[in-house]
Amino acid sequence: MTFRHSRLFLLPLLASSAAAVPDVSKLPPAAAVTVEFARDIQPLLADHCIKCHGPEKQKGGLRLDGRIEAMKGGDEGKAIETGKSAESRLIHLVAGLEEESVMPPKGEQLTAAQIGLLRAWIDQGANWPDGAKQAPIAHWSLQPLRRPADGDIDGFIKARLATDGLSLSPEADRATQIRRLTFDLIGLPPSPEEVAAFAGSRSPTAYAELVERLLASPQYGERWGRHWLDVARYTESQGFEYDRIRDNAWHYRDYVIKSFNDDKPYDRFMREQIAGDVMDPVTSDGIVAPSLLVCGPWDQAGNEQANATQRMITREDELEDLIGVVGQSFLGLTINCVRCHSHKFDPIPHAEYYRVKAVFEGVRHGEREIVGAAEIQERKDQSAALEKAIAAPQDVVAQIEAAGRKLAAAKLPADPRPVGPTPFARWTFEGALPAGELKGGAKIVGGRLLLAKESGSYFESAPLTQDIRERTLEAWVTLDDLKQDGGAAISIVKDGDFDAIVFGDGQSKKWVPGSAGFRRTKHLGAPEETAAPGTLIHVAIVYGADNSIAFFRNGQPYGKPYTTTQPLGAYNAGKTRVLLGVRYRGGGNFLSGGVESASIYDRALSAEEIAASYRAQGRSIPLADALANLNDAQRAERVAALAQIAAVRAQSEARKPDRRVSYAGTREQPEPTHRLKRGDVNSPDEVVTPGALAAVADLSPDFGLAADAPEAQRRLKFADWLADARNPLPARVMANRVWHFHFGQGLVSSTNDFGVSGAKPSHPELLDWLAGKFIDSGWSVKSLHRLIVHSATYRQASAVNDKAATIDADNQLLWRFTPRRLEAEAVRDAMLAVSGQLNPAMGGPSFRPFTMTKFGTTFYHLTDSAEPEFNRRTVYRANVNSGKDPMLEAFDCPDPSVKTPRRGVTTTPIQALGLMNSSFVQRQAKLLAARAQTTAGDDLGAAVANAYRLALGRAPTAEETARATAAARGRGLHGVCWALLNSTEFVYVR
Repeated sequence: MTFRHSRLFLLPLLASSAAAVPDVSKLPPAAAVTVEFARDIQPLLADHCIKCHGPEKQKGGLRLDGRIEAMKGGDEGKAIETGKSAESRLIHLVAGLEEESVMPPKGEQLTAAQIGLLRAWIDQGANWPDGAKQAPIAHWSLQPLRRPADGDIDGFIKARLATDGLSLSPEADRATQIRRLTFDLIGLPPSPEEVAAFAGSRSPTAYAELVERLLASPQYGERWGRHWLDVARYTESQGFEYDRIRDNAWHYRDYVIKSFNDDKPYDRFMREQIAGDVMDPVTSDGIVAPSLLVCGPWDQAGNEQANATQRMITREDELEDLIGVVGQSFLGLTINCVRCHSHKFDPIPHAEYYRVKAVFEGVRHGEREIVGAAEIQERKDQSAALEKAIAAPQDVVAQIEAAGRKLAAAKLPADPRPVGPTPFARWTFEGALPAGELKGGAKIVGGRLLLAKESGSYFESAPLTQDIRERTLEAWVTLDDLKQDGGAAISIVKDGDFDAIVFGDGQSKKWVPGSAGFRRTKHLGAPEETAAPGTLIHVAIVYGADNSIAFFRNGQPYGKPYTTTQPLGAYNAGKTRVLLGVRYRGGGNFLSGGVESASIYDRALSAEEIAASYRAQGRSIPLADALANLNDAQRAERVAALAQIAAVRAQSEARKPDRRVSYAGTREQPEPTHRLKRGDVNSPDEVVTPGALAAVADLSPDFGLAADAPEAQRRLKFADWLADARNPLPARVMANRVWHFHFGQGLVSSTNDFGVSGAKPSHPELLDWLAGKFIDSGWSVKSLHRLIVHSATYRQASAVNDKAATIDADNQLLWRFTPRRLEAEAVRDAMLAVSGQLNPAMGGPSFRPFTMTKFGTTFYHLTDSAEPEFNRRTVYRANVNSGKDPMLEAFDCPDPSVKTPRRGVTTTPIQALGLMNSSFVQRQAKLLAARAQTTAGDDLGAAVANAYRLALGRAPTAEETARATAAARGRGLHGVCWALLNSTEFVYVR
């Protein structure tokens, strides 16, 4: 790549201290104006200095892209003497006073007026505001929209064509127009009846009515949603080594399709994908929309590495991918290139990358529940009503059982006590609340902490006062039911890392050691839990100094001990908390049940000590023994209370809405963000505050947020900045995308890069006119379609004009409509449509034309089924990284893990072989033949004509009829249909 604005090269500072004193009388006078750095000096430095004296190259040791570096000078000392331009070596050099260091080269010198501005700036104090790190470039895309007073698409196109003596081509015939328009707007071929009706209509409104019918079709969202999913790098598996399937990623695909069908204002669409989950009122759509941030690949292996530095690097890679999709999709800027240094070409300083990173630092990969505001309130009300209804009978049961255990314990011999020091932290819930806080509706009844996952309730301790490395966690816990999904009886937490005793995570009805990122987690090969609801269970987990981990249930070993490769690390005093009832994973996984007591030991207890601790507490008395010590009245009262609790719970469960989860990412409150020197995780520098880009005209990059601002506020502020109508980039970028998908090439061909290294617009006035109309329409994408498809430019024929082709072979000036090959999905969907097999079912889980096996990684084995589920549109095919369809891939269907704003269009033998030999294509050919034969009876010529109309949208010529009929007699009609599906005319749109 080249630096497009470099015309002056500052040569190394070669003069020695012994050189002759320059004759300053030859200097141009300082300008007699008040100089503004941003207006007068930064553009000058950007245009003439930064290539040789910027972040990538510093000739003579001099940098001029930042205040501190510029004032420091180069190898030969200071270049700027504040207040003294005549004594500043920078002025001597650019004025050519040092013959051995002429700058710029002859023929490229600065003008006297430019030197005068530099002198005036230095004389006035060389003011260089903080934050003006890199000299901004007056690049076209960063400037406010220029709105022509009037005009239309054809006017702009014709004016540009006229400069080369060219003109638009004639209008295409009606059959061509309907096929082009139908594929463009809904991605499917028109039916023969639709072609005939449109071609035969004499109504002046026929075309407009066709446009509106297609835009109103639900299939429009499927077509244009697929385009956006390319940009968003939407995938339904993790990628990388393990490539695990994401069962619940499809909600984002459905959100995108629905948004296009609803013509959701694009500014709203942008806001939702940044911060929809924290925009009032919270809706299920709002929660799903920010899936954009995490719908790309995720490196499970990298996140589970034992080496902390490697985990941090993996995390930085994740955030770079996230920032890349936000910057390129909405702004057309490669912000992600600034991770290690200021941008080589665009005016994005290094620190600004980290300000944007601070916005998204709290976003993590993972699933979360889809719960809108109304549903949240309904659940809260239901949970509160349930708790109120069962509080009294629960208290009755707890008191009766406690009385029975006390009577049973009185008959036992003296209990043994644990060997070794007293645990430094124990939590019980009789009497005063221990140091800590009840959260989310947790409450204490009958000496027990009661928890409900519906209300997200748990107990959080005060910070611990002692360091821990080797440790034992212990709890007495009850479970309301055995169908739970990862809540923790007890967790020890520090800075996002945790260890926990977890129930039902990954393996239903089993206990498991839990840890952050599963780094110390391993399934134990233990039996399922069988305890009845409400039964007290003693669970303990021991972490030894040798990295051994052992689990115990009711005083006995549970499953197989193992050794983790992840060092235990230290839980430091003042930073460590204990949570009861929640597994610390961003949004949290909550337990439904109760905790009677919990303990943390500052060492690894032995198996004998665990058993002794279990026996030492009267709670180990079996419930049956406790009940045996009750009188008949107590037993009857307990049974009645339990029946009352069960009845209330059953009624509440019947009214509970289904729990829905989506791979929308989790959120956590991040620590303040540091700028990383050269992107090195081991070289943190200053703390930065959340913000945006200073180079965007008329918008402040400062959100006014502190470095520790709430996570939600960061994304809300960024979303508002992004979708502000004064921000010229989103409207330009989206208008260009829509143009690109209609014409095969954008007005800016580099659709994801509107920066200096991107392409220049072929029709800049038209682009700004479209962007302005887009905003004025209320950010309606469908309004852009209307503007484009109603133009004479779009409705041109595709015939080649030799004169125009000589002048503009690539048709950048749009003197005709360039024929385009259908995308891979449209080829497949069109085959299903013409064969009559297309299943129109929309939304929901993706169909999976593969089976899976897991052996460390996930292996996808492709299948080919004719079942209706597998005949849905290709946008509903599970989009996994390792399970690609060979035919789709041959037709340039992109890697789902990569942002693909513009698909490649290749021509290879594999495409021809795929169309010829694919069992799917051969099956559709036979079904097309059967469909064509249905209304033709025994008339083979009529069947051939039907096949042509279905597949190509036209009747065959006399010659084609004769040849195809003869072929059908010799090889069967399905052979003719197979040839039609293999034809260039089928896979191309004119």
